[in-house]
Amino acid sequence: MNEIARITERSPPKRQVKAVTKDAGLVREKREQLIAAAIRVFIEKGFHNATVRDIGRAAGMTQGTIYNYVRSKDDILYLVCDRIVAEYQEETRKALDSSHDPVARVRSAVRAVCEVMYQHQQEILLIYQDSHLLEPRSLRVILARVEEFIGMFETIVADAARQVSLPIGNTHLAAHIVTFLPVMIALRRWSLYKDLTHEQVVDGLTDFLIRGLGFDAA
Repeated sequence: MNEIARITERSPPKRQVKAVTKDAGLVREKREQLIAAAIRVFIEKGFHNATVRDIGRAAGMTQGTIYNYVRSKDDILYLVCDRIVAEYQEETRKALDSSHDPVARVRSAVRAVCEVMYQHQQEILLIYQDSHLLEPRSLRVILARVEEFIGMFETIVADAARQVSLPIGNTHLAAHIVTFLPVMIALRRWSLYKDLTHEQVVDGLTDFLIRGLGFDAA
């Protein structure tokens, strides 16, 4: 699709996390173990108080083994942040492929983001709590990927508005609102899920955003 092609062309490069081990499949497998363990440890202890040894213990790996796959604790935090950003980018792209109707595609994309926020609540909390602790180069890459994601939504909203002759106004601001509001699923889960089901939260957020964009009348 045209907007996906345009987005892909301007995608920022990923930061390379060096590994001693040359087996790419093994590196992916062990890094997934480290990411899952690090999420639990960082949330429990905080980034500063957590040690590589703590993460290794939670992952069932020795500290020495860990350094075959990453170089530092910062590498692990970067991998956690990068994985979740990549996840909601990928789910949004899949949602765009599910329909050719412009308004339906915006709705599908918004719903996909809401679902990812629900499925990865712990990771989202971690990003908002600890991503500022990344070393500057890692943080720049993560922020660039977030900007890429916002740009994806700006493009699909603008394209849909143009196809149905709907004046959206500032599409950049609209894209920021649409991509940020679903974060409340993770940040406000302590209150949202007291009285609401998952479907009610996702449906309510999706409907609210579609109405706010003006597509409900298109």
